[in-house]
Amino acid sequence: MRAIKIFFIMSLLTSTFSACNFIDIDTPGLINDKQMFADEQGAKDALTGIYATLTKADLYGSNLSFGFIDEIAQLYYNDHESSTTTLLAKTYDLQYKDKEVRRIIDQIWATAYYDIYAINSLLEHIKDKDTPKMCNYRAQALAIRAMLHFDLLRLFAPNINNPNALAIPYITKASNQICEKKTVQECYQDIMHDLEEAKKEFSKKEYPTVKNVYITLNAVKAIQARVALWGNNNKKAATLAEEVINSHYKLVKENDVLQLFRGYDAETECIWVLNAPKMYINVRQLFYPEHSTPTCNMVRENYKRLFKTETFSTINNDYRYQTYFTATNWGKPVTAFIKLYDKDYDESQQWKSNRTPGVNMIRLPEMYYILAEAIYDKDKQKSLKAINTVVTARGLQPISMDEISTKKLFQKWIADEITREYWGEGQIFFTYKRLWRSMDGLNGKHIEASNETYVLPLPESEKGLEK
Repeated sequence: MRAIKIFFIMSLLTSTFSACNFIDIDTPGLINDKQMFADEQGAKDALTGIYATLTKADLYGSNLSFGFIDEIAQLYYNDHESSTTTLLAKTYDLQYKDKEVRRIIDQIWATAYYDIYAINSLLEHIKDKDTPKMCNYRAQALAIRAMLHFDLLRLFAPNINNPNALAIPYITKASNQICEKKTVQECYQDIMHDLEEAKKEFSKKEYPTVKNVYITLNAVKAIQARVALWGNNNKKAATLAEEVINSHYKLVKENDVLQLFRGYDAETECIWVLNAPKMYINVRQLFYPEHSTPTCNMVRENYKRLFKTETFSTINNDYRYQTYFTATNWGKPVTAFIKLYDKDYDESQQWKSNRTPGVNMIRLPEMYYILAEAIYDKDKQKSLKAINTVVTARGLQPISMDEISTKKLFQKWIADEITREYWGEGQIFFTYKRLWRSMDGLNGKHIEASNETYVLPLPESEKGLEK
C-alpha cells in the first residue's frame, strides 16, 4: 500500500515550529515534553502554535482560502504581457504536474501534516489530564486534526462515491513510522470519529470557549455538518446544521453586507475565524496591487452573469456584488476583488476596533445551504425557506420553487449561490467537486468533471513508498 514518509515531514518540522516561536525541539521531530507540557500554559502555547500554522500562506492564510484553491476554481485571469508561462497561468490551466504548481501542492500537503504531527504530540502528552482547560484544549486539537484531514481528503482523493479508493494516511500518532494510506470511507469514518470525540471533550468539564478565534462546540458541529453532507449522511448534516442555526449566530441584513468582510471576522455570522493579520500582505499582492503584475488575480468577466446583474433593481440588489468587486485601472480597466481588502487599514495601518483580521473559516450561511441540500429530497418547501433566508438577507427577492423544481436545477442553483457567497473563502472548488460539475476555463476551455480535474497528485516525496 502507498504510505506517507513521516521522516520528510519531521525533517521540516523543526524549522516550521521554531519559526512560530512556541516550541523547543532538542531532537529533530521530537517535542521537548518536559518544557512544553509541564503545565496548562505549555499546552495552551502548543495549541496557539497549531493555530498559527493554520494561518500560514501554505494553508488557510492563502492557498486554502482565497489563493490557490480559488484560482483552480476558475475565478480569475491574468494576462500580464499575455504570458502563458507564468505560475498563475499554469495554475488556472490546472497544470498540477508542472514543477512550480507542484511546489504549491506539495507545501499544502507537508504543512498540513506538520500541524497534524504537532496536534498528535499535544494529544499524547495531555491524554490523562482531565482539568477543564485540558479537556477544552483536547477538543480543539481533535477538531483541527479532523478538519485538516478532511481538506486533504477533499484535495487528494476521489469523492465518497468511490469509498474503496485509496486516499490519504489518517495519522493519529506523533511517530516517525511509515503510515499506510486509508480508503476514502475509512478516512471519512476517522474524521467523524474525531469530531464526535471533540464534542465529548467539550461536554466533559465546563470551560466555555467564547471567542470565535478558537474552535468552539458550535464550530465542531458546523465542521461535522460539512463533513456529513460530503459523506451523504443527509440526516446528520441537517440535524447539525439546524443546531448551529438555532444558536446565537445571526445573518446581517441587506446593506450591512457592505461592511461585513474587508478581511475581518464576519461579525454575527462568523462561527470560527483564524486571527491572521499578516494575511493582509498576501491579499494586497494578489488582489489590489498598484498596477498589473504577473502575480495578481483579476476577476473574470463572467462574474456579472453569475450574479445576474441584469435583474438588479431598487428592490432586488445583491449587496455581495457591491462588496466583493470594484472597477479599477492597472494600466487598463480591470475588475478587482476587494472582499478581503480594507482600504482604511491600507491608509491608516490601524485595524477596526472589535474586529478580528483574518480568515473566516466557517460562517452561518453555509449552515443554511447544508440544511437546504440535506432536506431537499424530503421537504422541498423547507429547503426553499432555508435558501431564501440567506437570499433575502443579501438584498434579493426570494426565489421561487420553479427555480429549483428538479434536482438538476437545485444543484446548479446551490453551486452558483455558494460561488456568489463564498468567493475568496476556499469552498467553491470543493463544492464543484462534490457536485461533480464541469467548469468554464479561460479562453473558451471547457473543463470536464474528472479525477484529473478534481484530484490533486500526491507529492513527489510519496513516490516509490510501498509497504
